[in-house]
Parts: sequence; C-alpha cells; structure tokens
Amino acid sequence: MNLTKLPLTLNRIQTDIEGEESSKRSETDDKKRRQVSIKRLMNLNKPELLVLLLGSIAAGINGVTFPIFGLLLSTAIKIFYEPHDELRKDSRFWALMFVGLGVVILFVAPVQNYFFGIAGGRLIMQIRALMFEKAVHQEISWFDNPKNSSGAVGARLSTDASTVRSLVGDSLAQIVQNITTIIAGLVISFTANWMLALIILSVLPLVGLQGFFQIKFLKGFIEDAKVMYEDASQVANDAVGSIRTVASFCAEKKVIEMYKNKCEAPMKHGVRIGLVSGIGFGSSLFALYCTNAFCFYIGAVLVQHGKATFGEVFKVFFALTISAMGVSQTTALAPDTNKAKDSAASIFEIIDSKPKIDSSSNEGTTLATINGDIEFKHVSFKYPTRPDVQIFRDLCLTIPSGKTVALVGESGSGKSTVISLIERFYDPESGHIFLDGVEIQKLKLSWLRQQMGLVSQEPVLSNETIWTNIAYGKQGEAAEEEIIAAAKAANAHNFISALPHGYDTNVGERGVQLSGGQKQRIAIARAIVKDPKILLPDEATSALDAESERVVQDALDRVMVSRTTIVVAHRLTTIRCADVIAVVKNGVIAEKGTHDVLMKIIDGAYASLVALHMTSSK
Repeated sequence: MNLTKLPLTLNRIQTDIEGEESSKRSETDDKKRRQVSIKRLMNLNKPELLVLLLGSIAAGINGVTFPIFGLLLSTAIKIFYEPHDELRKDSRFWALMFVGLGVVILFVAPVQNYFFGIAGGRLIMQIRALMFEKAVHQEISWFDNPKNSSGAVGARLSTDASTVRSLVGDSLAQIVQNITTIIAGLVISFTANWMLALIILSVLPLVGLQGFFQIKFLKGFIEDAKVMYEDASQVANDAVGSIRTVASFCAEKKVIEMYKNKCEAPMKHGVRIGLVSGIGFGSSLFALYCTNAFCFYIGAVLVQHGKATFGEVFKVFFALTISAMGVSQTTALAPDTNKAKDSAASIFEIIDSKPKIDSSSNEGTTLATINGDIEFKHVSFKYPTRPDVQIFRDLCLTIPSGKTVALVGESGSGKSTVISLIERFYDPESGHIFLDGVEIQKLKLSWLRQQMGLVSQEPVLSNETIWTNIAYGKQGEAAEEEIIAAAKAANAHNFISALPHGYDTNVGERGVQLSGGQKQRIAIARAIVKDPKILLPDEATSALDAESERVVQDALDRVMVSRTTIVVAHRLTTIRCADVIAVVKNGVIAEKGTHDVLMKIIDGAYASLVALHMTSSK
C-alpha cells in the first residue's frame, strides 16, 4: 500500500462514521413510523408449522401444570386437619400427585424448548439467507449509503435475525404457555366459587394495563440503541479490517477509545431500558400482591357470610394468582419483543428493497456474438451520494472492438467512473452507453458483466486458497486446465508453484499473505479465467514498485491481445502504446488520439500531464 494513503483508513474510521450520524438518525425516524407485520414474519416459518404445533402443545401442557399445582396445593391443605391415620394415607397420595406433576414438567419443558429451538434456528437461517442474497444483489449506490456500510450490514445480518428468533422462540412459547395458564386458572377458579372469582377477576386487568403502558414507553428507546450499536460495529469492522494500518500508526488506543465512545450511548440506553423494565416488572408484582391481599379480604368476607368455604378461597386464590403471574411474566418480555419488532423492520427493509440495477434479474437480452464495440453518447452523471458534484457533462467516447483505449486525467476527473458505468454499477443521469450498438440497460445484467474482466487498483482477495480465488471469476466449475492457463497468462504460475502448498496456499484476509504484485497477478488470472471479451484494468499497476509493475504490465500486455481493453492509467509510461489515449477533463473528453499525435499538440492537456509526470518522477 502507498504510504501516503495509509492515514486514509484511520480518517475513515473516525470522520466518516461521526459525520454520518445525522443521516442515520433521519433513517431511524422513518423506521419508527413504519409498522411491522408480525404475521408476515410468521409466514416465513410456515415450513416449520408442524414443529411449532408440537412445541405449542408442549407449552400448553407446561402452562396447565401451574394452575393444577395451585389446585393440588389448595386441596391438599385440608389433610392437615385430618386424624393421624388418614393424614399419613392422604399425605402419601398427595405427595405422589406432586411428584407426578413434576415428572410431567420434567418431560414437557425440554420438549417445548427443543421444538421452539428448531423453529427459531431455522427461521434465523432462512432470514439470514434472504437478507444476504438481497444485499449482494443490491446496486452499488445502496452500499454508498452510510447506513448500509459493511459494519452496519454485518451487524444486521448477525444480530437482527437472532433477535427476531425470540418471536417464534422464547416469546411465542411463553405466550402459549401463559394463555393455557390463564384459561386453566379461570376454569378452576370459576368452578370453585364463581362469585369470588368474578370479584378478583375485576381487579386483575390492573396487571395487564401496567404491562401495556410499559411496552408503549419502551418503544422510544429500542431503535436508537440499535443504530448506535451499528456505529460501534462499523468502528470495529474498519479497525480489524485495516489492522496493519492501525498498528503502523500505533493507533490501537485511539480506535479503542473511539469504540468505547460509540458504546457509551447505547450503554446509557440500556440502563434506561433496564430501569423502565424493572419498574414495570416491579409494578406488575406490586399489583399482583395487592390483588392477593384483596383476594384474602374478600374471601374472609364471603366465608363470614357463608358464601364461600376455606378450600374454595384457596382454590380461587392459587388459580388466579398463578394466572396473574403468567401475565406479569409476559410484561417482563416487553424489551425483547420490541427489539424483535424493530429487527423485523430492519430485516424487511432489506428484503423488500427493489434495486434499480438488480443483478439477480433475468430481464434483458443477450447477444449471440460480441465484438466489444463500446460507445458513450452525451453521457452526464453524478454520484447519488454527491449530487452537487457533476462528474460527466455530455461525455462522448467511442471504444473500437479489439483496441486498447487508455483513460488519463487528473485525480477525480472520472476515469474510474467510466469503468463503473460500463459495468453498470451506476446508470447515467442522461445519455446512452452502447455495446455493439445495443444500449447496455437493455442487456441482461449478469450476462453483461460476465463479458467483462475487471482488475482493480487494490484487488480484494477472499480468505481462501489461491485456487479458489482464481476460480471465483468463472461461473460454474472451473477446470484445472483453465485455472493453470489463466495463472500462466497472468505471469502467476511460477510464483504459485514455488509456494509450499502451491495453488492450495491460503492468501489470508484480503490477501495479506501475498505481496502487492502477487495479489495483482492473481486478480488478473481471476479476470482471465472467465475469458472476457472486454478487459478493464483500473490503475492496476499504480500501487506497485518498478519490478512488480513490470511483471504485472507484462501480464496485462499478454491478455489484452484481441480484447477490447479500457485502461485507467496512473503511470503514463504504461500506456504509450495504446491504440487510443483519451484525456478526461472537466467532465468531457478533452483530447483523444495516439501518444505521438497528442504530444504534438502545443499546451495540450495530455502533453501537460506527461510533462508533470516526468517532473514528479525525477
């Protein structure tokens, strides 16, 4: 990596993320206004309907055991007023009843967790697959948005799906269990003494009402904390991804401090959520205990007037108390439920997005044969994230098939943008781009990109073997002969063969185990293995030393033969022999011709660039 560019990563870690706070918060407001259909989320779990049904049956049985426990306890109390002989006999019976109830719980509780665990795990897998598939098919401008940075997308893939699991896992199981608990409790209490049960039931909504207000109050906290955690994740992602830069600048303490600062805000949110949840749960228990006191008081009044018996009071008390505890437990799940709803909104935002440039679409035509003639007609373009900066103004450029066209110009003039438009990473605001006379928007996108081989300035390699990285460029399986032929064409076969594990050598994260020239040659082999008709070297040698540049340039010269090649040139010495040199300046093609022709233009743009380049190289 060029030393002058090393500080950019640290700057990006700090300034980019902090400068994007306002845009993320506006997106947060949009999410808060959007309602999420839980029914739609449940539809994703339809394949596990049988599993959920079995889990619900187990949860129902588990829920019924609690009111039955209250019934057994209230019924067994009377044995302590029996004679010793009957007490011994009945105590054994009721002891066995409680043991039997414990055995039932011992069996159904693991079954409940097992089936809901299966359903939740499969839902996570399905959601992550859908999100990742949608993310990788998004248009490039989608990733330019700060809220869709690598750290944010990674955090959403890892945490959102796991959070949503609680809706079909813990929460759903708890809801089914509590519903059966409440129903069984009501049946038992009304059967025992309907009058007392009706009186007690009239005050129980206080518990549920408190839970309702708790959920409403928590809504305002969840989303802000989630966005702030995404910010922290972005800092960690950038720091780990560029750890060599961080280490070289001794910036470990700096990025640690930045990460801690990003974690402070969600920590404070977490404290508030915990406080609200704790107050809510405590209020539920307070209401429950007040209900217990009211139950004993009313029960005593009814017993005094002969409207209830000692046993009936305890049956109603235990049945309704345990049912109310089920409601209280449900309110304690409010924070997780709100997080799951917010995560569901985040998930469906990605799944429902409709990119304007969709690489998964099968729409469009294909050409039986391709020559490689490319033409820009009156193209104007601005990047979506920089709408105030005009990159191209009525740009016109013709690239003949089988020829090498070199694009030169100052940094930021739009040289690499030409390649991005040809690859359809972006579409022009106005004007047209043609391939063999057909507008590229009318061609099938995946087919169009398969005709092109892109070699970037800083090639990114996967943390896999060299073989896998080269085969990555070809759709379907790549034969051994194709891999080796591509490596030889890229001047990479000799150094690969000299490695201890040859083609099975792991390149490390982003190819850190290899030198810049080696990575670049593997990137060239990756582009060549697909046998593209159009080759797009984007400043492929600008970051290399002289020796590596010579080897890589030799490899490029080999593979450029009989292909339409568009070279973005940083070092002008590498494009002297190009068939056409086009100078990009102020959003248009300022000059176009061969090296010799352009050098003859007095005070020409190309001649000035060459003179500046020669001066800087001395």
